[in-house]
Amino acid sequence: MAAGLTHAYTSQSESLEVIMKSFSFEYRQAVESESSDVRLQHVHQMQQKIAAAKRAPLREDKADQFLQGFQKVSDVLLQVERAVMADDQQLADEKLARIDQLRIEYHRLRKRSIWQLLFGR
Repeated sequence: MAAGLTHAYTSQSESLEVIMKSFSFEYRQAVESESSDVRLQHVHQMQQKIAAAKRAPLREDKADQFLQGFQKVSDVLLQVERAVMADDQQLADEKLARIDQLRIEYHRLRKRSIWQLLFGR
């Protein structure tokens, strides 16, 4: 039974991992983009990826924290979108940098310590 649970958890994690890797690709493309139109396309793709991540199965012990992080990213992406549409590329760059800060902050939640693996929780 435990092996089945581990496999199910692994499959769920990979699903979220695939979404977030795709998000990361779109993020890099948006940061490197020189055109407002192209940047906006990547922002829209990131918004779709975050929406998909919100629907993905999450670890029960971290689900609320992950959903909170996804919402924060969604909020910042809306600010990026507005900045790009207003042709304020400096503000868009600042907001994109904020997304990277959030990535670092919430990426720590994904990792489990050796003690968590041994003793649970």
